[in-house]
Amino acid sequence: MRLVVGFAPGGANDIVGRILAQKLTDVLGQQVVVDNRAGADGRIATAMAMKSQPDGYTILLVPASFSYGTSGMKNPPYTQRDFSMLSLVAKAPFILLSTPSFPASTVKELIAVAKAAPKPLSYGTGGVGNLTHLAGELFRQMAGISLHPIAYRGTGPAMVDLMGGQIPLQMAAILSAVPFVASGKVKALGVTGLKRSPAVAEVPTIAEAGLPGYEAEGWWAVLGPRDMPAPIVSSLNKSINASLAAQATIEQLSKVGATAAPGTPQALRAFIEKESAKWVAVIKEARIDLE
Repeated sequence: MRLVVGFAPGGANDIVGRILAQKLTDVLGQQVVVDNRAGADGRIATAMAMKSQPDGYTILLVPASFSYGTSGMKNPPYTQRDFSMLSLVAKAPFILLSTPSFPASTVKELIAVAKAAPKPLSYGTGGVGNLTHLAGELFRQMAGISLHPIAYRGTGPAMVDLMGGQIPLQMAAILSAVPFVASGKVKALGVTGLKRSPAVAEVPTIAEAGLPGYEAEGWWAVLGPRDMPAPIVSSLNKSINASLAAQATIEQLSKVGATAAPGTPQALRAFIEKESAKWVAVIKEARIDLE
């Protein structure tokens, strides 16, 4: 049995996939192998998994970008209806950072600084259309301020420029940011989830710190090809949820700043539809071209 992951080994998608595959192997009593098929922000792997047999032996791990990654395409390689929903796996918030010398230490202060600034403040993202980019755009829209996104090839390069003072702000993955926040090399203004993150429990959420209703979280889910028989869907859902309920899985996910999020196939489809509507609206308002 293989779990297809559309990203290279070593990144967050691969780590979450391997945590799940390891425990799923125990639960199912058969080897679950992670099959990395990197390229096109996961779309190559997604299209490949879509065409596989719906027999339960090929399943796919998708990140949050699945909900919006083909929006605006004239001929998308797939739609959400081309897949059987199996289960949500995990969620992970982001964190809004600034340089230590930035003249704001709270979200409210940041909004005030941005409104008074003569030109838009720049913030680093993990790339055009990356969820860190969209989280920043949602923040801009809800706060009614001007911000200028700077796209980097991942969180790491952006963090280097943030610490070097080349950019004043960054929307980043919590796991990547924790060591730098702890050392004082960067300043944490708020996390993007509705609840505080155990990884940085002292940092308030953006919603509680000055922008009520704000929420932006990364997430991962497992899908199968369309027309997967209902008994297979039910069996895989139970096995995935059992894997996510294991204490070892919970602890491993926590180490990468994520929280296990088991659920039903029906709940997953509703969740993805809601996420899609939310982020497509942000993309359209910000005029982001994903092609």
